[in-house]
Amino acid sequence: MTKPVDRASFELDNTDPELLQHLHETLGEMQGRCPVAWSSASGGFWALTKYDDVVTASNDWETFTVTRGIMIPPTGASMPVIPAELDPPRHTKLRKLVVPNFTDKALQHWRPGLEKIIDDAFRPLLPVGRADLVSDITHPVPVLAICLILGIDSDWRRVRELAANFIQATGQPALARQRAHELEAYLEEEIESRRGKPVEDLLGQYVNARIDGAEIPAREMLGLVQLMVVAGHETTVNGMGTMIYRLITEPGLRDRVLADRTLIGQVIDETLRLHPPVWNMGRTVAEQTQVRGEALCPGEKVMLVYGAANRDPEKFPEPDTFDIDRPGNNRHLTFGIGRHRCLGEPLAKLELRLALEYVLDHLPDVELDGEPRWGGGTNQHGLRSLPVRFTPSGS
Repeated sequence: MTKPVDRASFELDNTDPELLQHLHETLGEMQGRCPVAWSSASGGFWALTKYDDVVTASNDWETFTVTRGIMIPPTGASMPVIPAELDPPRHTKLRKLVVPNFTDKALQHWRPGLEKIIDDAFRPLLPVGRADLVSDITHPVPVLAICLILGIDSDWRRVRELAANFIQATGQPALARQRAHELEAYLEEEIESRRGKPVEDLLGQYVNARIDGAEIPAREMLGLVQLMVVAGHETTVNGMGTMIYRLITEPGLRDRVLADRTLIGQVIDETLRLHPPVWNMGRTVAEQTQVRGEALCPGEKVMLVYGAANRDPEKFPEPDTFDIDRPGNNRHLTFGIGRHRCLGEPLAKLELRLALEYVLDHLPDVELDGEPRWGGGTNQHGLRSLPVRFTPSGS
């Protein structure tokens, strides 16, 4: 799809790995110069970078539909992401099935298990006094957490590999289809092993659920489980690493939080605002509309750029500054907004809280032990390495 000459344009190519090394600088430049811009990358799409525009598009599902995909470019998945790529009324019914198990109250049942996962990951590192908190902690903890909650008893490394490969292959059509097939085959085996059998875990509850008296179709169930497995840990991997990085590097932050644990929630939200693990999601224009004078036509792709909206100076003064005392820092769009707001938000925040509490309790003097390395994918951004050292303890 080519750009008519009268359209505002900015070449934002989220398939270019180099973009991730200066992501927020590029998004800031784009927002300042061209807040609604056409990019010719990945077949062409509009990018919305202002906070209010992203909110409006997110809430207007009839104009900006998810039913033609939420990834730019698309993944190689053979079925929609459920319920994220459904509009009402089906979206409402499937979300209603899942949400009760991921409320703050419901997740308290899993808190002891989550605490044990975090302790098991950290404990071998304590006598050593050195670690890479990405490979040693943020990789295993979130995937073990979602497997615990769903009831998947499997090697976390295999699940992590399948999910990471699936996401990283986006933008490479042949490889994306192969990686999607590998993940889907694994999940289908887990699903079918529970179908028609007594419910023993949360995944079994979903597999055998009925909506309006009917079984959930196999492809819908696969899409639902895939969303929980991929989104349920990939985003937390990025969020956990950047949160600990900020704790280490922000002057005075660690001492404040050690002295006052009630600040943990503010640390989490400000980290998520400044470093959204998922920095964009896609929509498709269903009805002709205008945004800031630009005409968006039916069939055109639209990227909701959370990474720019979260640093919109009209909503967050001095937006590039990490400030846990910032009024309203929990108004960030990292988990989306409206009917498609991420249903895993309470779980992600609980995992981040438990990990930060553990670091404060057991690694109070943790500091960098080398240069952190940033990376990500077409819609993800975070640390790929976070080498640290700390006073050894235990045995």
